[in-house]
Amino acid sequence: MRAPAAGATWSFQRTLVFWWVLFVVIQQVARLYLLPEALSIEPPGEGILRKTLMTGVRADLIVATLAVLMAVLAAWVSGTLRWAYGHWRGGDIDRHACMRGALIACGAVTAGLGLLLLTINMGYYFYGHQYLDFVFFEYMQDLLAPGSQATSQAARQTGAELTEAGKWAWRGIGFLAVQAVAAGLWFLLFRRAARAWPVDWPPEKVRTVALCLCLAAGVMGFHPYGPWSVQRASIPSSTYYLLAQNPIWYGGEAMAATFASGVSGTVSELLRSMPLERAIRLTQETLDPAAAYPHDRYPLVRTGGAANPPRPAKPVNVLVIFVEGLDRRYLGRVIDPGNPSDLGRWFIYEKPAFEYERDRDAVHPGTILLTPFLDQLRNDSVYFEHFFTNGTQTARGLFATLCSYYPRQGAAVMKTRYTFDYLCLPSLLKRAGYKTEMVVGQNRDRNYDHIGLFLARNGVDRMFDRSDFPPGAEEFGVGVTDGALFEFVRGRLQRLRNDGAPFFLATLTVGTHHPYEVPVRHPDVQRLQGHADRYVAALRNLDAEFERFFTGLKRDGLLTNTIVVILGDHGRHHGNGRTETERWAGHFTSPLYIWVDPSLRARDTYRPRIVSATASQVDVAPTILALTGVTPSLVPFLGHDLSCVLTRDCLEHNVAFLTSVYDEVVGLADQQGIWFHAFRDGRMYQHPLEFNGPARVREAGDPEVADRQRRVLALYITANVLLEQNRIWSWKDLGAKL
Repeated sequence: MRAPAAGATWSFQRTLVFWWVLFVVIQQVARLYLLPEALSIEPPGEGILRKTLMTGVRADLIVATLAVLMAVLAAWVSGTLRWAYGHWRGGDIDRHACMRGALIACGAVTAGLGLLLLTINMGYYFYGHQYLDFVFFEYMQDLLAPGSQATSQAARQTGAELTEAGKWAWRGIGFLAVQAVAAGLWFLLFRRAARAWPVDWPPEKVRTVALCLCLAAGVMGFHPYGPWSVQRASIPSSTYYLLAQNPIWYGGEAMAATFASGVSGTVSELLRSMPLERAIRLTQETLDPAAAYPHDRYPLVRTGGAANPPRPAKPVNVLVIFVEGLDRRYLGRVIDPGNPSDLGRWFIYEKPAFEYERDRDAVHPGTILLTPFLDQLRNDSVYFEHFFTNGTQTARGLFATLCSYYPRQGAAVMKTRYTFDYLCLPSLLKRAGYKTEMVVGQNRDRNYDHIGLFLARNGVDRMFDRSDFPPGAEEFGVGVTDGALFEFVRGRLQRLRNDGAPFFLATLTVGTHHPYEVPVRHPDVQRLQGHADRYVAALRNLDAEFERFFTGLKRDGLLTNTIVVILGDHGRHHGNGRTETERWAGHFTSPLYIWVDPSLRARDTYRPRIVSATASQVDVAPTILALTGVTPSLVPFLGHDLSCVLTRDCLEHNVAFLTSVYDEVVGLADQQGIWFHAFRDGRMYQHPLEFNGPARVREAGDPEVADRQRRVLALYITANVLLEQNRIWSWKDLGAKL
């Protein structure tokens, strides 16, 4: 082996390695520079800081690898053109020197652009504790757009910031100085190592293969899930979960959403016959004709309540339990596991279970009560028998429930529009001093739907997923069993109560998710194993585990001063029903229970009852805010406060909007039935609210349903267009008015 000749230390391969590592270094420095600010927001728990930094290294390595590959591609193109031009002119041009020089130039440009983005992100993080998001890029669009009112407003805001340069200039100078020191140290270290390393060892082919393998591993972040492993990282704290993300990747997705946002083809076609202004007006009349809508840019933002809403006499805790695919058509039913011929129907017997509870001897031998505990709990709760989900998938149901806005057409909001501005229940409770948490029995990003990123941006302090459960936690199907999940939630309840502050805790079960694999310990579950519909065994297991969980919490005083809300994230995935319209409706049929601990009950504030008013997931957040006394004076919510029904009949004109990703339909449920507009033929299908008969088909243009059809389409158009235009809410424009 021989020492390198002059100039050989910066071969093409070594130059590539230099820029590759430098790209990692500048991103790591950017994260470490933000770390003190994160520490000031929230002290890290045990192991959180280590996991954050390790995840951050993987994230930065992925982005650095992609960046160096793009630099290599640009260098190959520019270097080849330079060499070809010199060769054409008759010069003696060294092709390798051209390539190396081009890589140096392209690497410098790439590093400069990356450093610029990281510097801007640094300032944005200190400003609002967020990475570059849709709001930032929308602001840049406004600033650069010619001659608009938004441009003038953005320019004035920029000017105001520039007049206060002292508050951010030194921070920026310090950031760049630290970056320069880190880059200089890496340069000196690399140059010394390159001079000492023999140029002919290992052989060139070995070096090339090894470098290619390292680049391939770098693109994957040395993890089988590749870039998605960063979103899947189990970091409960939202502060450190965001810090572990790569700001360039995060900002790139936000920028892509900015320029790619647009309404679907169906919405575009509808806009030809119903302009947006008319759709907005009809939507306002449908939601609340008496409300004031004072903001043209955010036309669904309306006054939400008193400026200082009355607070309960005691701090109110909130426990929200989403049950995977909980279909209210299966509640209050008995089933005969020995009669497999009836197993394809959506209900087995018509007699409600609570009548059998009065006299168990009346139950035919061999039958099983599917949900005895939930049926009993209905008698001690405010139970909504005409409750609906607004969407047909988990991410859509969580969004509708927590943020009181309808799901979008196409990919879910949490997956594609998580960097937009929303006003969500956890954010408002957090501002009121609540601890906010969520527990799920799967990985937070199992379906690449970015639930963790969405919740971190919208008020959830800590999110616990499968990785946070004890090593021996029981697993079946797609995640931990319902029993293991409830045991973990119980532990979080104990911890939150010990902390002393009021809390909001949400959880999502998975046992009733297809393929419906559950432990076979309960005798009823054992007997239902031969049932053709595996959902019923999973539902019976859920009911048994929930009974153990809920009665234990009551016994041990863990529900004192607590409101419990129980609902489905959606109806059944599989469209069960005797007719097509029944299958459509079955995707949305969830129950809603509101249970209030006796310590919070009073004769004039709470009376267990069955409510016949129509309601849906978007009504949950306004109701919880009212019950906790946190209703803001300005809201963009599409739902209504249901708290009046806790004691009396009200909201008889409330409606539920339904939008499906499985069928080409949108719908509206009210006291006259479930109305579906089918895009395939333009007809309206009126299905009975009680599922006790066939649907009635109404032709397009039928005057008896024309008004309702217009309102369904207006809700669909308005909800989608305003979401895509980020005109739902703005913390910058409206946050100070809460």
